[in-house]
Amino acid sequence: MRLLWAFFRRDALIAFSYRFSAAFLVFGGLITLTVFHFLAQTMGENSLLRQRYGADYFSFALVGVAVAICLRALQTSFAARLREAQTDGSLEVLLSAPLSTFRVIACLATWPIANALVRAIGLMAFGAVLFGAELSLDPLAFGVTLLASLAAFGALGLLSASFVLTFKRGDPFAYVLDVATYLLSGVVYPVDVLPPELQALSQLLPATHALHALRDASLRGAALADVLPRVGVLAGFCLLLWPAAALALTLARRHTERTGTLPHA
Repeated sequence: MRLLWAFFRRDALIAFSYRFSAAFLVFGGLITLTVFHFLAQTMGENSLLRQRYGADYFSFALVGVAVAICLRALQTSFAARLREAQTDGSLEVLLSAPLSTFRVIACLATWPIANALVRAIGLMAFGAVLFGAELSLDPLAFGVTLLASLAAFGALGLLSASFVLTFKRGDPFAYVLDVATYLLSGVVYPVDVLPPELQALSQLLPATHALHALRDASLRGAALADVLPRVGVLAGFCLLLWPAAALALTLARRHTERTGTLPHA
């Protein structure tokens, strides 16, 4: 925890040294909320969303965007911060310390992931207070589902980081997964409007199950027992993805040590 806090504090100080960064984040969040608010006003009442989630389009999209911010941070931050460390030459020093590859990468990504969580919470809070989002949140169900979702996407992020560690460039799989998530998982529109073939394909994405359960917990007030089936699916993704991520990181570390390519940006 001391090591995580040291990395977090360093990155936080760097971020806050840019005086207008926090203001720009708040302003950008308010613009996003405003756009979706007026979009919801244009669309009017949606019977599908009202029947399924008991909420209007703005509330539906608010939860989708907030959750997507968190999941995308887990999916991309490990690889992005690893690539930064490769470029500035600090990665070789960090990996020469008596630390596992996982601990190094996890510490590097602490700040962007925490920042994404704060942004997501802020969006939902401002959406409810300023724009009247119809939230009916069950804290336990929402918290457990969010943890399971973050765990699944954390494994995907580590897989992406292993690609960057090996090949010194961005992971194309992460980009494809990001596009598929927004297209198929129901971030800004319900999966129900997709053709049956795409609905079936969307079930292969962890984001689909995460968004479904988190919307149930935050819009309908669903209890933990109601979202457990989706949490179980997310746990299944974790059982598949975490061993794969651990193996990929181990092989990537061995590859760089064997080929001597770690210092090369």
